[in-house]
This record gives sequence, C-alpha cells and structure tokens, in this order.
Amino acid sequence: MQEVNMDEFSVSTLADWFEEHTSALLEKKEVLDLNKVYAAVDYLGVLKNPAASYPEMGQETYLRSESDKKLSLLDEKSRLGDLTDRIMVNHVDGSVSGDEINFKYNHDTPFTDGQYHARKDLEIMKFGLEVIGAVSATGHADTVRDSLSSDAVVSLILAANALHAWQVK
Repeated sequence: MQEVNMDEFSVSTLADWFEEHTSALLEKKEVLDLNKVYAAVDYLGVLKNPAASYPEMGQETYLRSESDKKLSLLDEKSRLGDLTDRIMVNHVDGSVSGDEINFKYNHDTPFTDGQYHARKDLEIMKFGLEVIGAVSATGHADTVRDSLSSDAVVSLILAANALHAWQVK
C-alpha cells in the first residue's frame, strides 16, 4: 500500500479532487484510490482502528466498540462493508476558536430500488470531506476529532469502498 501524507489542508484538497474528478469517476475513466480516503480518515483520528480495517469489520463488533448509534446497524452478523446506510456530514456550526463546533448529519443511502447509485456515495464523500476539511484547515484537530461522529467517518469509508467496487466491477 502506497503511503499518502496528510496535513490540515489535505481533507479539503481531497474534497476538491472529488469535485474536479466527478465525471471521470462516474464514467469509470478514473478509479478511486482508496488509500487517499483511508489516509484522510486516519488523519482525522476519530476511529480506533486503521480506516482500511472497517469494511471487513463485523457490524456487531463496530456497534459494541465505537459506534455512536447514528448508523442503522441491523444485521449484526454482516460486515460493515455490506451496510447500505450512510451518515452524511452536511453542515457545521459553532465557534472553532472557542472549541465549540457542532456537525450536522442526515441519513442517506446510495441503494434505492435494488440498485446502487454511485453518484450518491460520491456526494456523501464530497460534501462530508468539504465540511470536515473546512474545519480541519483551522488547525483545531482535537476539536474536530472530539466533535465528529464516528458513524459519519465510517460512512466515508463505506462510500469509498462501494464506489471503488462499482468502478472495478
């Protein structure tokens, strides 16, 4: 696995990259590098394990160890990678300088009518990374880490993995 270096501006840079490459990704002309998403997630420091380990983790294990109960984990015997639910980070408010920020979330799914909709997972990643990146770029990493939902961060991983699997299929 190629190492990807991250800094406080890298999350926003990745969001910008998704925006610039939306068409190429959806037309399968460019394949998503999962390592970039994993590196961004690991940089945030919200999760207890490396990002790459979550798709294969059991839903029950995740639910008992670090879920903040925003995701609908309905099948305890399945892997997280099989989950169709997502939590999108769609807004942040509060005061970064006062270390009082509140991320806003909503449920979403890229699976409707029995079909996978890659654009939806791409939007979950673009919007989530854009919002998180805006706050991360302020240098208040501890505030971001303490305020961000673990389920929303796992959703970034799940969205990336589903999009990647769809692209290489």
